[in-house]
Amino acid sequence: MIKAGLYPYLGLIEFLAHTLGPDYEIVLYDFSYEDSSIISIANGHISGRKIGAPLNKKSLEAISKGVYRSKNYISDYISLSKEGKMLRSNIYFIKNSENVLLGLLCINFDDSRYQLIVENILGLCHPNNFAKEKHTYTDKLKSKKINQDEIENFYSSMEDTVDEILKLIIDDLGVPVERLTLEEKMGIVEKMNDKGVFILRGAVKYVAEKLRCSQASIYRYLKRVKESTK
Repeated sequence: MIKAGLYPYLGLIEFLAHTLGPDYEIVLYDFSYEDSSIISIANGHISGRKIGAPLNKKSLEAISKGVYRSKNYISDYISLSKEGKMLRSNIYFIKNSENVLLGLLCINFDDSRYQLIVENILGLCHPNNFAKEKHTYTDKLKSKKINQDEIENFYSSMEDTVDEILKLIIDDLGVPVERLTLEEKMGIVEKMNDKGVFILRGAVKYVAEKLRCSQASIYRYLKRVKESTK
């Protein structure tokens, strides 16, 4: 059931999409700890998502860390389109009068059509391929101008979202899953908890399978993490 406070935003999604045009993806999330997913989306071709897709990495981490308690929005961070194009993304926290989070309004802007126009104009005054040479997402990663953990990828399933976060953590650890110690697994669970992974429905079971341990072990690790932060 859609929360009452989100009903006005359903019409806003259509209005913004019509006003801003096809280069803006407008997304509305209904947030709860039981289920967190997209309930309305316009221009979903940009990220390839549909209604029912889960919260993404940036949103999960912001919710987990309680960013919405002191901020009304997060603006101008980088994400990737379905085709790997860089997007300018923004999150607006929808809260009630008691500062309780009800949902998220997200806007992702794809400027690739404008980039093409710029290249065509520059092509009129520059020789050969000079105008076509630009920094791509891959180039920036190679030059270490962008940390891969700062890039937002959009997924349509909980499994894909968890896989990305888990891969970044394990790659940083430098130890294959089959050789992880109990303490290392607990550390991984702590980092995933910090990033809000376990807000997603089914995440505990999926992470347990990925770390080759039982769900009871994950809950035990989470209990220890909570006790250590008290």
